[in-house]
Amino acid sequence: MRHNGWVFISHSHQDIKRVRRIRNRLEELGFEPLLFFLKCLSDKNEIEGLIKREIDEREWFIYLDSENARASTWVQTERDYIETRQGKKIFTISLDDTEEEQMAAIEHLARQMKVFIAASRNDNALTKRLTQAFFEKDMFVMTDADVIGGSFWDRVNNSHLEEAARSGFVLLIVSEHTADSEAVLSEVKKTVSSGGKLVPIFVGNAYIPIRLMEAIGTVPGVHISTDPTEDEIKRVVEAVLSRVEYYDSDMTKGLGFRYARTITLPPISRINSDFFALCENLETVTVPPSVIYMEADVFDGLGDILVRCYADSYAERFCKIHQIRYEIIGDVQ
Repeated sequence: MRHNGWVFISHSHQDIKRVRRIRNRLEELGFEPLLFFLKCLSDKNEIEGLIKREIDEREWFIYLDSENARASTWVQTERDYIETRQGKKIFTISLDDTEEEQMAAIEHLARQMKVFIAASRNDNALTKRLTQAFFEKDMFVMTDADVIGGSFWDRVNNSHLEEAARSGFVLLIVSEHTADSEAVLSEVKKTVSSGGKLVPIFVGNAYIPIRLMEAIGTVPGVHISTDPTEDEIKRVVEAVLSRVEYYDSDMTKGLGFRYARTITLPPISRINSDFFALCENLETVTVPPSVIYMEADVFDGLGDILVRCYADSYAERFCKIHQIRYEIIGDVQ
């Protein structure tokens, strides 16, 4: 089975020896790094158009920061264009860091991009739809089809699978076929205890035993129907992407919001004071009902900002207290 895992690498060709080390490590982890050095093209507009079209199609980006990259018009044009494309996931790695620090950063990114879908064979149709949805986000996806025989945890003998199961994302499909399974209960306990990012997907009206609910605890899950709509599939993908961990607190830049006039936030829970620090063009922010905390100065310096939010949500109460202009767009479900 193909796993996907495409990553666009923005770099200076003057650093090619150090860049190859990053590329090689990504390939060792099973990813598909994309690097451009187009000697065959001489027309500047043709090169720029080709690279921009590729950027538009990709989701995950690594900017390899160096003195050469900062001096390169091409790299900075690439970088600026990526940051204008809302929703892109951007990670910066300094080539001036030690090799150990660079490899640690690559492995951190790998954990954000890997998803293991733990499901019953009877839920194969749903597994295929979720796999395709994550493929469209360039994520590295694994399923039970990648390992053979025994229970899932007995079968994990591949370092890539183990990394996703123990420290990446594990989508646990809880359906009528799995809800009362001892193997499922074991998978949940081991994922949680080993630091994996568990994302429970509750299908239909499946009975969920108390033991399983206790093991899942307060981990947020997603409820979908037995024959989920495309919007429900998208909600599953968003539940994963909203938990991606960037290298620093600059999530605004990481999500490609820097130059945006209008931002629709993903289902995050908290907005820190520096969240919109780079968003000098910002006019409108849509805040999801998942937000339960906003620092008092989060909109300082942004002028007459308009917050679009839900009735009786934390964001509405925040706007009333701090006299921020707001608009109600619906009720909290």
